[in-house]
Amino acid sequence: MTNPLYSNTSIADVPLGGLPPADSTMLADAPLEVAIVEVRFSAAFAEVSAAAASTIRDALADSTGKDFPTIQPALQQQVQIDFGAQGLSHLNEQSRGWQLVSANGGTRVTLMPDVLIMQVGDYERWSSSMKRPLATLLASLTKTINPSLVHRVGLRYIDRFQDDTCDSVSSWQGKIDDALLGPVLNKVFGDKVRGAQQQVEISLDDHHGALLRHGPVYDATKRTFQYLLDTDVFNHAAFEFDTERVLYVAERLNRTALALFQAATSDNYLRSLQGERVQR
Repeated sequence: MTNPLYSNTSIADVPLGGLPPADSTMLADAPLEVAIVEVRFSAAFAEVSAAAASTIRDALADSTGKDFPTIQPALQQQVQIDFGAQGLSHLNEQSRGWQLVSANGGTRVTLMPDVLIMQVGDYERWSSSMKRPLATLLASLTKTINPSLVHRVGLRYIDRFQDDTCDSVSSWQGKIDDALLGPVLNKVFGDKVRGAQQQVEISLDDHHGALLRHGPVYDATKRTFQYLLDTDVFNHAAFEFDTERVLYVAERLNRTALALFQAATSDNYLRSLQGERVQR
């Protein structure tokens, strides 16, 4: 039975943490390099079988219309450090799973006994590039390895702003919000800065948080400065595995990431990125 809360589109469109609503106008000049969704969970099986990986691959291909010809082994290593009476001890654990790769390499899906990661390099829009394949993957996981609890849902968007006229770090003033530029705007040494990668930790509420990693990066080839904005939004409260609920959480995180992206850019620069699609 469909839960009306998780199928309520109007609620899913509201950013978390009381952030202002985000403008849904698509960008004509999108700076996005890669989008990543991660779901960590507990499951009834200690491994993802080759048969399960093949079944999930076929379902993903059917729902997206993309060819996923490659299924290759994936290995995840975890190191646990214990401080016991005998001193320091290290426990190395390896999880074995599979990676599904689309024909053009634009989409990579990693399937582990406790985590699902989808990386999209040819992102177009949330509904088709992320939500639809994520729904298929979650439903397929339910049938194959029967997850019980979700421990974390995270979305990460890595944007690289490029402008050939930005030949100094201060050129990003008026494009990136002044509050984020920090040392770049220093009157004494601001123009001498060659890199200023910063991390901002944001508490959205008791169950959700965000990390913004950002800063100017020098492009030696073009002799210009780019600006990186790495937005990581996540739910860190455990709940029972349910496809509709995970999708709902991911949808809220997506709107939150968009609101943070728009808060990090100036209104004029955002309109320039929207180009001819801007709503007037």
